Amino acid sequence: MFRIKLSTSTAHLSILFSIVLFLWLFFSFNVASASKNEDMSHYQDKLEKLQKSITKVQQHLKGSKKKRSHVVTELHTLEAEISKNSRKLKKLEKAVHSSRRQEKKLKKELNILNKQLNNQRTVLSEQIRAAYSIGHQQNIKMLLNQQDPAQAGRTQAYFNYLNRARQQQIDTFLATLELKKQTEGTLKQTLTTQNKLLKTQKQKKRERQKQRFQRKKLLAELSKKIKNQESTLDSLETSRGRIENLLKSLGELLADIPTSPSENQPFLSLKGKLPWPTKGRFMNIFGQPKNYGDLKWNGVLIKAELGTPVRVVSHGRVAFADWLQGFGFITIVDHGDGYMSLYGQNESLFKQLGDWVQAGEVIATAGDSGGQPISGVYFEIRSRGKPVNPSKWCSKKARHAAAQIPSI
Repeated sequence: MFRIKLSTSTAHLSILFSIVLFLWLFFSFNVASASKNEDMSHYQDKLEKLQKSITKVQQHLKGSKKKRSHVVTELHTLEAEISKNSRKLKKLEKAVHSSRRQEKKLKKELNILNKQLNNQRTVLSEQIRAAYSIGHQQNIKMLLNQQDPAQAGRTQAYFNYLNRARQQQIDTFLATLELKKQTEGTLKQTLTTQNKLLKTQKQKKRERQKQRFQRKKLLAELSKKIKNQESTLDSLETSRGRIENLLKSLGELLADIPTSPSENQPFLSLKGKLPWPTKGRFMNIFGQPKNYGDLKWNGVLIKAELGTPVRVVSHGRVAFADWLQGFGFITIVDHGDGYMSLYGQNESLFKQLGDWVQAGEVIATAGDSGGQPISGVYFEIRSRGKPVNPSKWCSKKARHAAAQIPSI
C-alpha cells in the first residue's frame, strides 16, 4: 500500500556533519604531525569546499521538502474538490431519478386523461347526434301530439334532462381537456428541468474526470520525489505515529462520553458478528509484514470501486472526520468502552464530528484519497488505541471469503 509523506532531512544532516567532524579531526591530526613548512592552505581549501557542499545539500533537502509539502497540500485541496464534486453528483443523480419518476407519473396521468377524453368525446358525439336526429321541430310535434297534459310534461322534462346531461358532459369534457393541458405543461417543465440536470451532471462528471487526471499527474510528480525505500518507510512510520497520536487524543477526549445507550449492545458482545464495511477483495491480511521494513498491517484494505457505499459496522459516534495525510479522507467512530473503528482513503465523507450513527448506516464512499493507487476502504478496529484483527470481529462468511484471497 503506497504512502505519500514528506521525508525528513535530520538523518542526512547528521551523517554530513559527522563527515565534517571526522575530516576536520583528520586534517587537524595531519597538520599537527606535518612539518612546520607544510602548506596548510590546501587542506583549508578542501574543508571550505566540503562546507559548501554540505550547505548545498542542506538547501537541496530544504527545497525538496518544501516542494513536496506544496504538492501534498495541492493534492489535499484537489481531493477535497473531488470529494465535494462527488457529493454534488450524488445529489444530481437523486434529482434526475426523482425527475424521471415524475415524468413517468405524468405520462401515466396523460394516458388516463386521453382515454377519458376519448370516452367523453364518444358520449358527447352520441348525445349531439341524438339531439340532431330529434330536432327542435320534432320536440314540438311530440308535445302537440300528446293527449295527456301529464304525459306532455314528462316528455318536456325528459328533453330538459337530456339538455342538462349534454351540458354536464360538455363541462366535464372541457375540464378534462384543461387538466390535460396543465399536465402537459407540468410534464414539459419537468423534462426541461431534467435536461438541465442531465447537462449539469455531464459537466460535473467531466470536471471530476479532469480533476482525477490532475490528481494522477500530481501523484506521478510526488512519486518521483520518493526515490528509495527509506523515505517510504519513514512516511509509513510518520503516518503510523500520526494516527497513534490522534487516537490517543480522541481516547482521552471521549473517555467520559457515553457512546452506547442502553438499547444498543456493548461493542464487545458483537465480536465475530460484525459486518464488513463494504464488499470487495481483501488486499492484505492483518498483522502481515509490509513489503519493506518491520512495519505490519494494522488493518485491512478492501478493494472497491469508486463511490461504493461504506457502512459503519456498529452503533457509535463520529470522533473524527477529515483528511489525514497517509490515510486520505478518514472517519473514526467511537463505539464506547475504548473501542473504535477506522475507515480510510474514502472519496467522500457523509458524517461530521459528533454525529451519531447506527449499524449499517452509510458514512462514506470508497475512494483512493491520500494518494492511494487502489480504490477501496482501509479498515481498522482498535481497542484502547491498539489495533485488533478485524477478521476476528467481522462475520465468518466475510472472513472465509477473505481467507481465499492470496496475500500481497
